[in-house]
Amino acid sequence: MRWLMVTTLSGLLLFSLTGCWNKAELVEYAFVQAVSVDLSDKGNIKLTTLFYKPSGSSALSKGTGTKSSFTIKTEGENVFDAIRDITIHLGRKAKWDHMRAILVSDEVLKTHELGTILDFFRRDHEPRPTNLLLVTQGNAGEYLNIEPFIEYTLGQQLRSMNEGSSRFAAKSMNQNILKVMIQMKSETGVAEIPYLYLDKKRGNVPNIAGVVLINKQKIAEIIPPTELKAFLLLTHQFHGSIIVTSCDGHNGDNSHSLQESFEVSHGSTKVTTSLKNNAVTVNIKAKLIGAAGELSCTAINTDKEEQVYKTNLENQIKKEILTFIHHLQSKRLDAIGIGNMIYAKNPRLWLAWKEDWGDRFADVQFHIQVDVTVTNSGMSGGKPLTK
Repeated sequence: MRWLMVTTLSGLLLFSLTGCWNKAELVEYAFVQAVSVDLSDKGNIKLTTLFYKPSGSSALSKGTGTKSSFTIKTEGENVFDAIRDITIHLGRKAKWDHMRAILVSDEVLKTHELGTILDFFRRDHEPRPTNLLLVTQGNAGEYLNIEPFIEYTLGQQLRSMNEGSSRFAAKSMNQNILKVMIQMKSETGVAEIPYLYLDKKRGNVPNIAGVVLINKQKIAEIIPPTELKAFLLLTHQFHGSIIVTSCDGHNGDNSHSLQESFEVSHGSTKVTTSLKNNAVTVNIKAKLIGAAGELSCTAINTDKEEQVYKTNLENQIKKEILTFIHHLQSKRLDAIGIGNMIYAKNPRLWLAWKEDWGDRFADVQFHIQVDVTVTNSGMSGGKPLTK
């Protein structure tokens, strides 16, 4: 009797379980890896969408001869209009929640506001706000035809390139849609996006290096890779890189081959502002820790030699920071957020300054202090191998 009651109750409970009443099959979707935004000859939005092409167990190997992805080109009066036309070619609905990167041509941002281009990708529930955002030199769609070097799909390849360029070379920055939208809504309104271009000197190899500055929702300036270390330091995004110093003045030899490198393992910066008599002064204190990477003309065996080595490094870093700041001031672009700091300190004063802040930023005085700690001289001691 007990067994019958248990069986009856179990059967009744099965009817109370929920089911997949609105399920969607995988064959109804195509999974997007990356998308590019360009302008057509008619001035419409032209999308190139890169889709992942599943191929069963063969997807684990590149040697099968089966391509892992394909692209579809569509055109519309806006981004969503172009996206919906994908179905007329593919027969499936594009699925955006696995996308890795969004590429926007620099030509688009000369005429269209960035917020207009990104509105769909922030408003729709599928695209993730952590998607990588890149600005490309020239036609963005052409970059999606490049074969990935080591990753299985180009979307993941671009993401890995940007992370490596930021983390190890300090020539790019980790940036995504959410961060860019926050920057555009800040008081200064200047946003930064990594720059993707082809290195024609090395066989059209794709590079992610440098940063595009967006002001008033449009492209304003391109910061070259040589100035990115200073940029990352001032914006608290520095992870690691090398500092190159010259051997000018050593034995009268000023050849370009005599260059030394210092590997930075940790870098931090403290930026403070002071207001006095309607003038702004910015104090920058940078601390870097690292080890000698290459020695060509400097020995660091004694305390005195190490101090000379440290001084050369500190002067070089200070020079790079000043070069970058002067670049920003000449363009009247506050990309390091000094205006945001003034707003946090004195909102009423900022409201009076906001309209002409670009001109005021050009006159800001910067005081820079750099402290370098040399942890070791590497496995070959403190003497160059040439000596």
